[in-house]
Amino acid sequence: MTAIPRTMTGIWLFVMVFAMSSMAHAAGKVALVIGNGNYQSMPALASPSNDANLIAGKLSELGFDVVRVIDGDRQAFQDGLTRFGRGAQGADVALVFYAGHGVQVDGRNWLLPVDADILTATDLPGQAVKADDLLEIMEASRARLKLVFLDACRSNPLPRSLSRGTTNGLARLEANAAGMMIAFATAPDEIALDGSGSNSPFTEALARMIGTPDLEVRQLMGRVRDSVYTSTGERQEPWLNDTLIGEFYFGGKSEDSKQPVAKTTPASRSGDTGSESKRAKNLTAARHNPLPDYAAKMCSPARTGNSGLQVCASSVLDPQYGNRYGPGNLFDGKTSTAWVEGVSGDGAGEKVLFAFDRTRSLQGFEIVNGYAKNRDIFRKNARVRTANITLSDGTNRILSLSDTMGAERYVFETPVEAAWLEIEIGSVFPGSKYKDTAISEVTPLFDE
Repeated sequence: MTAIPRTMTGIWLFVMVFAMSSMAHAAGKVALVIGNGNYQSMPALASPSNDANLIAGKLSELGFDVVRVIDGDRQAFQDGLTRFGRGAQGADVALVFYAGHGVQVDGRNWLLPVDADILTATDLPGQAVKADDLLEIMEASRARLKLVFLDACRSNPLPRSLSRGTTNGLARLEANAAGMMIAFATAPDEIALDGSGSNSPFTEALARMIGTPDLEVRQLMGRVRDSVYTSTGERQEPWLNDTLIGEFYFGGKSEDSKQPVAKTTPASRSGDTGSESKRAKNLTAARHNPLPDYAAKMCSPARTGNSGLQVCASSVLDPQYGNRYGPGNLFDGKTSTAWVEGVSGDGAGEKVLFAFDRTRSLQGFEIVNGYAKNRDIFRKNARVRTANITLSDGTNRILSLSDTMGAERYVFETPVEAAWLEIEIGSVFPGSKYKDTAISEVTPLFDE
């Protein structure tokens, strides 16, 4: 098969996007699933075909129209992209899963067909697919939700003559289009493990959890990250970058779990909603879940008015330079202090809890995101991008936070009778120096 010249790559992309734009808008959920392992000129991989077949089967069960490519050569790879691009035009959800060899050369990621025969860097445009082209296709499709899963961060298979400019793993990809999420099997510039079974650790965890009801996609990926990190002996940590708007549940969302949060405004602009919410009060008799286990471990007492509460955390960063990062910092009225989670990685899945001394009429809360002591420290530490809010009656909601030092107010549509409030870190805005994620202040808002 003749290699496609560099100029043809751009022409192929243009023709495909043009064809997509001329088609009637599709609806529903569309996926492209590729598993490349039977390479002809570089080391073969055992799990990608198994990984792709497993994910394709799960997605089909969940209502996706799946384009499946197993051990695809250049032509099969491009045909799959074309079919997917046309089907994804105007879709509700467009998803790509790729397992196989991927390489990073001069900061650019390339996905490799099984017949790729690459001796020099100039071979790449004709024999591989740029990951950036894949993102452009998804953006051009105007699908409402665009999800990319790359299980391709394996050892570099290219010859030593190409060692200059190559880096292990894949380079960071930015989710620049609204409604996009990119998930790597491991952190940028790191190598993912093949695992000892028939599937990679990342794919196994994703397939096992993807159909779980009431599990929002960002919360799903937090659990996948935890599973992979644990199963690999803390040697592999999946990475996520998203610009998602709203929520998506692969396994669906039951009516019982729906508790909308209505309004998000900067605290300085929100005004006093107490009188209005009292007139609109519609509290329901709720059965309250017991406190999470960590509530008996790392807690600090606090008071609000004539009532008391406990502020707890699932983990705390060890003291450094005379500073302490316990949960009491969340309710001390000082933005110069912060709670900082204390686990490896960016803290996804870590939680803080506000346990009230009695059932309260809760109308929302205010939060100061990040370590807001000053702008330099704010940027050096990670900040919460998305959070899962859970109340004692079991209702929950995924919230998107702003990357700002100012306070934000989150107000429920109607006050909720609650015994406790929990905030779980979903995804984060990465810090420029530290991975640790911080929150400076959280103030529950009571409608009483």
